Amino acid sequence: MKYYKIKSWSLFLVVSFSFTLFSGLFLKNVYDLQFTNSEYFQEQALSYRIKSETLKAKRGSIYDKNLNPLATSTQAFNIGIYPNKISNVKEASVLLAPFVQKDSTEIANRILNSNRFFYLDRNIEYIKGEEIKSWNLDGVLIEPSSKRMIHTPSMNKIVGFVDTDHNGIEGLELYFNSSLNGTDGIISYEAAPNGSIIPQANIQTTQPIHGEDLVLTLDSELQYLSTNLCKEALKNTEAFNCSVVFANANTGEVLISAEEKSEKEFINIDLISSRAQYEPGSSFKIFSIGLALEQDLVDEETEFYVQDKIELIENSCQKNFKGYKGCYRDFLKHDPYTLSVKEIIERSSNVGTIMATQELNISDLENYLKKYGFIQKTGIELSGESKGSFDSYKKCTTCLSSLAIGYSVNVTQMQMVKAYSIIANGGRDIDLTVVKSPYVNKIQNQVVSINTSERLKNLLINVVEGENGTGRSLRMDNYKIGGKTGTSRTHIEGIGYSDYRFNTSFTGFIETTEGPIVGSVILWGASVSQQSEYVTGGSTAAPIFKTIVSYLVPGD
Repeated sequence: MKYYKIKSWSLFLVVSFSFTLFSGLFLKNVYDLQFTNSEYFQEQALSYRIKSETLKAKRGSIYDKNLNPLATSTQAFNIGIYPNKISNVKEASVLLAPFVQKDSTEIANRILNSNRFFYLDRNIEYIKGEEIKSWNLDGVLIEPSSKRMIHTPSMNKIVGFVDTDHNGIEGLELYFNSSLNGTDGIISYEAAPNGSIIPQANIQTTQPIHGEDLVLTLDSELQYLSTNLCKEALKNTEAFNCSVVFANANTGEVLISAEEKSEKEFINIDLISSRAQYEPGSSFKIFSIGLALEQDLVDEETEFYVQDKIELIENSCQKNFKGYKGCYRDFLKHDPYTLSVKEIIERSSNVGTIMATQELNISDLENYLKKYGFIQKTGIELSGESKGSFDSYKKCTTCLSSLAIGYSVNVTQMQMVKAYSIIANGGRDIDLTVVKSPYVNKIQNQVVSINTSERLKNLLINVVEGENGTGRSLRMDNYKIGGKTGTSRTHIEGIGYSDYRFNTSFTGFIETTEGPIVGSVILWGASVSQQSEYVTGGSTAAPIFKTIVSYLVPGD
């Protein structure tokens, strides 16, 4: 009996102690929930109900100088697939196939062989997405997105393009990606178990900052005209590529930056005017003559007795000579005649230019060319711009002469436009740009004197107006045009200089009420001329320049 009482009391004490202990723990937890850690547990519970969604920022639009839309974003949809939720694979595949432009069997196989979510197609047209949404197919996600539209095909190279996530990956879309993209916003809200918003709960919204619009200096109508002229020229000259750049010499605003490739696509470079390099040939002579004028080695009337060839290395013009090339010739054979410096530029004489610049120092000439912006990027808002180069070897007998007539140097078309703009605008430096910006009356550095600028302009005008000028086909009443033709052998990688393909060009300016407009036309690898039996800048590139000018300044 006594043992039974002791056992009962022990059991009672254990139960009482356990009850007291667990009651205390329970009360402590309740106290913690209600008071000590109430905010923490409230936030934990709330976190399971809080949902958030991204508010996508709209990508900025791109316009030409006349506010014609070039690239805009429109509503679209991404089509996603949850394979394990598709109830009827065959039906879904057949329905989706024509909307995503894929074979139904291909879609079905991908669904059957996938266990994870995947995108079937992205950025499909809005109307197609709305149609698919109306079917309410299990396992098919219709996700809002946006699609980039290019409205002017002739602008597609310079505008560039975006990837499926709407990030710029080429052209201006890449260069200005951060400002065009904007910043996404976010909306946070409490949701019921079925996913619907609890209306009485707090809703927090951070509005998206939409991307900035971009207004270009380019004229889409002139761009379209130039592109068509290039297409025609590629057929007529059998060139690899054609590119056209026009800019205001006072402001640096680029009005045209057009290009076309032939089916051969030998030079497969987009934005060729800023990325590709070439030896400019005769259009470069104005700069070497310019330094000779500045150093008072010659003036416009200084005369030279010019033959049709010149030997810088003895006997190098002989037929069987096998040494280093040291024979330079004029484009056409001619009897010796006396030419002034003015006439040397007018006729584009290689021999005359070499004679007029033979007293120059090659380092001085390179430094002079750098003042015009050669061998450095122009800074134009296009990715992948090249800076060009001089020949690294400078001690050869022919190094100076080769540079003086536009060889032994690699330049870009944009650099040529900038350099000719400096001549045309009174000798002032400019920054080329394709983006319209508020007018700022900044002080421009004087690259060469106004006097030198005027002298060089007059030499270029005489190329068009002179009786024997290589650019005389450009002569038009009521237009003041100056410029220089250029013809250089096309260098083909792995082969060397071609005997029958030429980079033909015309670079020049026209005076307008808005200041001088500088333009450059290049046919890369031309081998045929419709204008004459010779493939030259005057017979292939100059006619394109002339046509563009007639549209650019009608009725002047």
